[in-house]
Amino acid sequence: MKLSESTWALTGADGSIGRVLRRHLRDRVQRLVVADLQAPADPADNEVSLAFDVTDPASITPVVAGVDGVIHLAAVPDEAPYEALLRVNALGTHNLLEAMRTQGVRHLVYASSNRATGFHPVDAMLDDQSTIRPDGLYGASKAAVEALTRLYADKFGLRVCNLRIGSFKAAPVVPRDAATWLSPGDMTRAFEAAMTAEQPFSVFYGVSANRHRFWSLEPGHAVGYTPLDDASDILGADVQPSPHAPQAGAEFSSQEFTLRSMR
Repeated sequence: MKLSESTWALTGADGSIGRVLRRHLRDRVQRLVVADLQAPADPADNEVSLAFDVTDPASITPVVAGVDGVIHLAAVPDEAPYEALLRVNALGTHNLLEAMRTQGVRHLVYASSNRATGFHPVDAMLDDQSTIRPDGLYGASKAAVEALTRLYADKFGLRVCNLRIGSFKAAPVVPRDAATWLSPGDMTRAFEAAMTAEQPFSVFYGVSANRHRFWSLEPGHAVGYTPLDDASDILGADVQPSPHAPQAGAEFSSQEFTLRSMR
């Protein structure tokens, strides 16, 4: 089915990625259901705006009823107590998957994160087959959901694309961004590729065509993603991530970054 003839639900539509993606998709799909904890404001003529909570299964059904696919962005977006991460990111996504299964919705694009593999060294080029090495509790929650979506793909026939999002920013700022930046334009290209992927299950990194990247573009190419932007065009070719910290960077990989959320 062409995107222009399809109906999609977008959870987390009021987040930083959700707002940009919503503006893009409303002109690309026939109908867009946008949902967040509070109903997103100012729906377009082809949008339906709903309030929902992934921890409340009853509120999810109206979001997914009658749609062709779901882009799932709603989450606790960074390091937090693991109970909260499990409740929202893991159990909440399970609630969504169950609603999709019972409503007959067959396609999920899940906003995973590069943080699921953040403890790999910077000299490693990662792809969809690389070992999970989360840099914190948030990354561990994203890895857990990737496993859950694989189960629903294998057992229930759900078509799943897990998009491991890099550093989504209007422009790169810090040296790590030389490898991890995901530009707004490439972000929309990545999600469109994920929405139209034909593979039963796929994983790829949402990263721009940065010359210093440590994530392979090949898994993205396999689903039709071709990024166009390069952080080095803005930062300069000599700016690179520190070789003395994991891919996550010194802050995210530090003990204190996780311990302070456990106190």
